Amino acid sequence: MRRLVGIALAASLLAAAPSSAHHAGETFQAGSLVVSHVWAHENPPSSHANAVYLTVVNDGLEADRLMGVEGDFFHSAEFQAPVVDEDGVLRTKSLSAIEIGPGQSLTFQPGGVQILLVGLQTSFFEGDHFHLSLLFERAGRLEVEVEVEGLQHDHRPSDMPGS
Repeated sequence: MRRLVGIALAASLLAAAPSSAHHAGETFQAGSLVVSHVWAHENPPSSHANAVYLTVVNDGLEADRLMGVEGDFFHSAEFQAPVVDEDGVLRTKSLSAIEIGPGQSLTFQPGGVQILLVGLQTSFFEGDHFHLSLLFERAGRLEVEVEVEGLQHDHRPSDMPGS
């Protein structure tokens, strides 16, 4: 039963609607995939990792998979997702790839699925921008620009009370 709850939680996070994404930003397209809302928090100089968030919409008739991320200012990138283990404990799991089904919208967000850049060699501050290459199995390489937000930025969906 706990495993089913964990699977249901992970599925709901993976299927999060883009309405919970934090800013409109630019859109980037490769084949039938549209990527938008690409952002990260600023990272202090002592930080060696930082998460990137975005929304991917697959307008095509076939699934595609996000297989990797490349850039020249970090050592590696990981896909991470929250899962509930057999003991009912919420943990983070590294994934080798993330599938975006036909007609699916997938939002990477704080507390949910994220891209973790590991071994950062630079710091980014509010207002900065940087570029990443997203590597998709079918659509190929897609260059995106990441907007850096301050740590105090409110990331609640606009339709939530108090926002």
